[in-house]
Amino acid sequence: MQLVHRGGPTRPAWRSTGAPTPRPRALRLGVALLVAAPLLSATLVVAATSGPAEAATPQPYRVTLVARECPAYTDIMANLARNNIQESLQDLGKNSTYVHGQPIAPSVETPNQPACTPLEGWKFTFGSGIAGRTDNLSTVSNPGSPITVQPQVPLLDPQGRPTGQSIAAATTVTLTQAQVNAALAHSLWVQGGTPSDPLGTASFGSRYAFGALRCAIDNLNGDNVEWVGFPSGSTHVFCYYYAVDQVPASGTIVVRKQLAVPEPETNTFHFQGNISYNPGGTFEVPVTGSTPGSISFVRSSGVAWNFTELADPSFVFQSLSCTGPGTSTFPAPSTTDPMATVTLGRGDTVVCTYTDARPMLGTLGVFKQTVGGTGGPFDFTVSGPSLAVPVNLVATTASPDQPVAATQPPSTSPFSSPLAVGTYTFTEDLAAVNAEASGGTWSATGFDCNGMPPTTLTTTNGSTTATFDVTAITESLECTFTDTFTPDATLTITKTTTGGVGSTNFVVTAVAPADPSAPGVTEGANSLLTATTTRTGVAATAVQTGGSPLNPVEPGQYSIVEEGPEDSTAGAWTPVSITCNGAASDPTSSDVLVTVSGSDPHVTCAFTNTFTAAAPVITTTTTTASGSGSAAASSAGTRSGLATTGLDVGPPLVLGLGLALVGLLLVGTGRTRRTQRPPRR
Repeated sequence: MQLVHRGGPTRPAWRSTGAPTPRPRALRLGVALLVAAPLLSATLVVAATSGPAEAATPQPYRVTLVARECPAYTDIMANLARNNIQESLQDLGKNSTYVHGQPIAPSVETPNQPACTPLEGWKFTFGSGIAGRTDNLSTVSNPGSPITVQPQVPLLDPQGRPTGQSIAAATTVTLTQAQVNAALAHSLWVQGGTPSDPLGTASFGSRYAFGALRCAIDNLNGDNVEWVGFPSGSTHVFCYYYAVDQVPASGTIVVRKQLAVPEPETNTFHFQGNISYNPGGTFEVPVTGSTPGSISFVRSSGVAWNFTELADPSFVFQSLSCTGPGTSTFPAPSTTDPMATVTLGRGDTVVCTYTDARPMLGTLGVFKQTVGGTGGPFDFTVSGPSLAVPVNLVATTASPDQPVAATQPPSTSPFSSPLAVGTYTFTEDLAAVNAEASGGTWSATGFDCNGMPPTTLTTTNGSTTATFDVTAITESLECTFTDTFTPDATLTITKTTTGGVGSTNFVVTAVAPADPSAPGVTEGANSLLTATTTRTGVAATAVQTGGSPLNPVEPGQYSIVEEGPEDSTAGAWTPVSITCNGAASDPTSSDVLVTVSGSDPHVTCAFTNTFTAAAPVITTTTTTASGSGSAAASSAGTRSGLATTGLDVGPPLVLGLGLALVGLLLVGTGRTRRTQRPPRR
């Protein structure tokens, strides 16, 4: 800025009438500080009192839905758990190449299903849970509008960024905030087709049958519904649906099991055949009381399905009888051969009934059955009219719900004694076996002789005594003690955060229970836990907020998937460490597998995340002779969640005043030098 006077530019006061003299350095510095001090002070004050500038938009969460059709069921790779939850009408091809917690990816799907091609026009539907079944396929509850795949969409990476490639027969959906919240709460599900038309018959007729569906990190069971979750650090996931280009013609086979003489305890009988998708083709049918047990299989018509009952030393096979309408074929009734081969007619239901009985030999036998676990040796004492002295027996179980015959040491053969009329007394003491038990406690929960209750039953200090009156000898007598194991194992999850606090969800899934037949153990059952930290560096214990009850946990293998805390405009979370009972895991992994066992019944997994705040925004406002103006400096990655209001303006003012004082001193120094005259010569 230049000051103009009528007589021309003003001569600066510090100039002498002689030759021009350079401006002293101290004076120049002082003037600069005098000018800069108020500007700097004003800038810092304005920055401290101004509100946040517009923040960067958080990355949206997206799901790419992909549809494929395959010539045959065997062209499709199976999901991780090959079991009878699988809803395809025939068994699938190769085993999954994924590991637990690995996100679904085109780089895995495409090379492992080379015969499958894009299926344009297929529909998907989001929902909040699992409803009933339509056409024997699971459907979602509270469904949204159907979503149809497009001929081609851009291929995105896990952070939702374009890769420069495309993917056919797919569509990418940007989730609403409500859907994101549902995903973090394990309440966002997706199905193939629509709830009323899961096979797309409205668009394709009866052309396609269900093959498989896997989505995000849910790749466990092979049903038509999967949940959508986002691994830590990802905002984009894939869902793949596979249809089989075959008419979905099917029927139902019911395998029914009963006892000739009903028993109050639950007895589990084992079968095997290609009708089951379980590893090895095995399956089980439990029977309790007088009500027969059964299991149903929906399978393709026109295919020969076979199954047989496996031998059980505690029972004798008596008969097999199959019935059914229509064009189905099945074996004739048999009392010697437990193998059945059934070829279903379309829409037919064939029921095959197996009948077993206890062996009746006119003798006394003692058996042990355990529920919820296995163990031993269990000790018994038996006395009665056919025994000269009380006998001590032992039994050790190898499979739950499978009675084993007690033996009289040192003999390893099943105990047997002639039966006589009178009262028999049976005593079991669980003190010794409980002293050796790990991870739980045994208790006596049942006693019967040939399915009939005891005459008396008393329990005192862990010792159970039962009596049974034999009034007539018409058959052999088999008396069974039933003990139940109650585990006391626990699975605990803690969360520690540094740099900030927040809430984190954890999904715990039973991957491989030690005993799938034990009460309360369901492979694939999910539990939702939430941990909320209130102080940085202080661990918070996760509490259960939904899903199947977790603790006390049953022995087995469990998958823990961490969901969140969700990044926000205030900054981002980074996984730091994961340790389970002192063993470290990869903190960037989206899935942790832990094993709860009798030797390691209490497992604690500690997750640690750190929060990195976004850089603040500095805004300056200056005033000039011509008016006022403003300038804003914004650091990359600035988030709206980091408020800049409420800062102390004192330090900037003090700094400005200090700089002004220094400037005045320097100006004074400059003036002093200016007034000094050179000495006379």
